[in-house]
Amino acid sequence: MRLRALLENDSLGLRLLGGEDELDRTVRGVMTTDLRDPSRYLSGGELVLTGLAWRREPEDSERFVRILAAAGVAGLAAGEAELGAVPEDLVLACGRHRLPLFSVVEDVAFATITEHVVRQVSGERAGDLAAVVDRHRRLMTSGPAGGGPEVVLDLLRSDLDLAAWVLSSTGRRIAGPTAPGAAPEPPAEVRAQLAGEQLAALRE
Repeated sequence: MRLRALLENDSLGLRLLGGEDELDRTVRGVMTTDLRDPSRYLSGGELVLTGLAWRREPEDSERFVRILAAAGVAGLAAGEAELGAVPEDLVLACGRHRLPLFSVVEDVAFATITEHVVRQVSGERAGDLAAVVDRHRRLMTSGPAGGGPEVVLDLLRSDLDLAAWVLSSTGRRIAGPTAPGAAPEPPAEVRAQLAGEQLAALRE
């Protein structure tokens, strides 16, 4: 899921304090922590939830945010219950490190946000798995509807919007897109040049 999707759900009680240009970051998980250095538990892509108990002085914000940014987290959500409001030094530190920062209203539990993120991320992973299984099925299907280079090229076209062709050692077209509106086949001279470069590379 994208960070910006968190702002579309009012029940999560999130308010963006900084990092609007970074909201297309992908959230791969969620972690709640009040450790001064949680780096050992971070793998990147997390939305980090914190109650700010680690902050004893303004300088702590820079150290904490630097650690999160180095770990590659997606964003930081700070609860308002501990201090009443997210301190300005944390807002500034997140701005320096281009780390999106959210505040969490006092009456929304971190568990509510965690459950929402886990549910969304798990659903997307299930969708990705289904897509992988479908690709495998299509590649393994025999007969006119599947198998051979045409299926691989079809996957490149449908999934990546990438036109590709399989050429012989002489530049003759073996397989490629044929559907109406498909990209035009490379000219004969281009195919011959590509084949020649491939043969030259194999001799080296």
